[in-house]
Amino acid sequence: MMKDPRNLLWIVPLAALLTLPLWKPLAADFLSPQRKKTTPPVPSLTNSRVLTSTEMDGVHFEQSKNGTKEWLLTASRLYSAENDSDMQLEDVKALFFGTAGENEETHIRSQKARYNVDTKQLTLQGKVVVQNQQGYEMQTESLEYVAVDKKIRTTSAVRVKGNNIEVSGKRLLYDIATGNYSLTGNVVCRIW
Repeated sequence: MMKDPRNLLWIVPLAALLTLPLWKPLAADFLSPQRKKTTPPVPSLTNSRVLTSTEMDGVHFEQSKNGTKEWLLTASRLYSAENDSDMQLEDVKALFFGTAGENEETHIRSQKARYNVDTKQLTLQGKVVVQNQQGYEMQTESLEYVAVDKKIRTTSAVRVKGNNIEVSGKRLLYDIATGNYSLTGNVVCRIW
């Protein structure tokens, strides 16, 4: 046994040097200015600031008013940015219902769509095709659905075909409830 305290002075540094591989990583982590976080914060669904974006595949929307379905919409993909009230949709198929009891249905397909949650405005874009039960088909590059009036309008060039008639023009207003069309702007009609 060592009785001389001077001998302890060189034993403590020697022990620290020999055990250096054991304690060095812990000391380095503790002394580093940017310590590693043990667990990342869990995002909250109620805190929209944590979410940077929304993305879903295979979505289905339904809008009803007073218990009556107004329209159904399916899309292969939906995405939106943080706190954005506009939802972007891809490969869209929509089914609009006419007045209750009439059973009038209007089918719409488009490559893309934008739905504004605040205004409830649906804008369809890219090879938009509208078909109704009377056999008419409308083709355009973009159109809007005005939910308040249950009308579809477009300011893009439009072509309507069906029952031995083809009509084209620059603007169109279509009333889903009644099935009436209003086509304006350089209208050309072919009947055969």
